[in-house]
Amino acid sequence: MRGKMKFKIGQQIIKKIRMKTKFIDVNNITPISLSNNKDYPQFCLNASFNNEMFFNFRQNSCYQQILEHITYPLGLKYLNEIKKLNPSLLDEKNIQEFKKNDNIGSPVLFEYNDINISGTTLRYIHVLAQIIKLFGSLNAQNICEIGVGYGGQCRILSSYFNINSYTLVDLKPVLLLAQKYLDNYPLKTCISYKTMNELPVEKQYDFVISNYAFSEISREFQEIYMHKIIKNSKSGFMIMNQITDKSYNSYTKDELLAQIPNNPEIIEEVPLTHPDNYILVWGQTLTSQE
Repeated sequence: MRGKMKFKIGQQIIKKIRMKTKFIDVNNITPISLSNNKDYPQFCLNASFNNEMFFNFRQNSCYQQILEHITYPLGLKYLNEIKKLNPSLLDEKNIQEFKKNDNIGSPVLFEYNDINISGTTLRYIHVLAQIIKLFGSLNAQNICEIGVGYGGQCRILSSYFNINSYTLVDLKPVLLLAQKYLDNYPLKTCISYKTMNELPVEKQYDFVISNYAFSEISREFQEIYMHKIIKNSKSGFMIMNQITDKSYNSYTKDELLAQIPNNPEIIEEVPLTHPDNYILVWGQTLTSQE
């Protein structure tokens, strides 16, 4: 009897969530970034509620236009850079933990000697290696990520560091998919999911991360993130590209260097994934302490 009651209560909760989210009209979402192309948020919304779609969402052609498109050669470049930056990340214990990222979503896996892993997970490990080199530990920090994908970077960082809190910022449909993905893992941090307008104005962050996302947003929305997140942060790491249309009027490199606090600097993206890409870092990096 109790089992039936719990099942009914569970079904009622799911129904309420679906009632709230079914009114998300992706056709009315303003095109603020390259990933906000209506097909992408619609797919994220569908996959977050359809278990069959969720099972292999990382192989979906629509989704792969935004994520999960790293080739074998690029994955190999990431792997080689990890070996240079921090080979201990490839130790058996660490790599087995990181490979758990690929347990969900049925990604395409590549075999690199004795490592069977997705290209995207290798990219996330490479970002971790860069962060460790530049900033050291993120233990006990409050982190905010702009543009979250399915939560893979969050999961890698949270499995390695003892992070205090981790705020994921994106469109609502994307956040729903990320939450469904991350709910499959026991994480050591407190995670919150926020859209742009749900962000508090004066919250302080120890560390901000963005993998290409911030640079793909139009200036109008970049200004919101600058005001609510970046200017309230102690340090940050953002991989930037230069592929947006001129109509987006996105911040230039010089404008970002002038506005971001705590000694921003430009470093090279290695491996370079697009001719004009760069990495923007700020705060008390280990290199700035030398």
